[in-house]
Amino acid sequence: MNAAYPPPIERGDTVAVIAPSHAAPNGALSRGVERLRSFDLDVEVFDTATRTTEWLRANPEARAEDVHRAFEREDIRGVVAAFGGNCELQMLPHLEPERLRENPTRFYGASDNTHLHLFLDSLGIVSFYGAQLFPDLVADPRMRPYTREATERALFGTPFGPLSPAAKWTDEYYDVGSDLPRTWFESEGWHWHNATEEVLTAPVVGGCLAMLESQLLTDTSYFTRETCEGRILAVETSGEIPEPAVVERFFMALGERGVLDACEALVVGKPETPGGDEREKYRSRQRRVIAGTVDEYADLPIVFDLDFGHAAPDLPLPLGAPMTIDAPARAIRFSRS
Repeated sequence: MNAAYPPPIERGDTVAVIAPSHAAPNGALSRGVERLRSFDLDVEVFDTATRTTEWLRANPEARAEDVHRAFEREDIRGVVAAFGGNCELQMLPHLEPERLRENPTRFYGASDNTHLHLFLDSLGIVSFYGAQLFPDLVADPRMRPYTREATERALFGTPFGPLSPAAKWTDEYYDVGSDLPRTWFESEGWHWHNATEEVLTAPVVGGCLAMLESQLLTDTSYFTRETCEGRILAVETSGEIPEPAVVERFFMALGERGVLDACEALVVGKPETPGGDEREKYRSRQRRVIAGTVDEYADLPIVFDLDFGHAAPDLPLPLGAPMTIDAPARAIRFSRS
């Protein structure tokens, strides 16, 4: 099923900020609102975005209702998650599919928001993995040009066309309170594995590995073999920086469930790492573990180190949209079909 893009936002429109999972760090909400306003948008902060994480964990129904209200309001043209976290799974039983299906609205979020992305995907609605307030829009004293341009594309257009790797990247944590500059590293571009002469186009599904794993553990209907049939799987690892054995077990579980064999390709986001001397070792080890495990189960082209996920800068990835992987040209683009 190819999902449909909700209407693009226009400058001057209103976007809602909600907290479907955890509260944003101190100082992030006000700066995030400022950053959204820099795109010539009006911003309305919904109730959940003003609450503590403790309150949010205790009130999944209220989080779901903020999602409903944000989608249903005719004057709200986009919905931005304040933060990720670890408790959005609690909210899913309280979501009412028809209230969202009948009011398709652009949603932006990452990490724990994987759960809401999968729910929207089940309704045939494209949503954007990225461009949430913290850290994507808030990080750094000034927004990185790559993030700003990619966010503008996701807000105001239907982002057909080529993707390109960022020239520089970082996985250093950003502290809103200190504003200390982060160290940026030269990008090596994408890493291709099992690239053939094939050009393939398929819709994208996926998100954060830890959240996809929790979907498997709870056996929901939002991440299954059927969900991934004929699609490109997008996966990135969180700031928990999982050990290689954890990553291996996840992809082994996908293989045993037939998920990998059902997919057309795999794209992997650039990961956060332990930093220092371990930075490149961790990245190369993760690539080897994923490629080796996937190869045991399926003959999939894999593209590593795309700029989505917990490292920076941020590319809001349109989940549900068709992606073309052109292996001979070593190119990726979002397509109309």
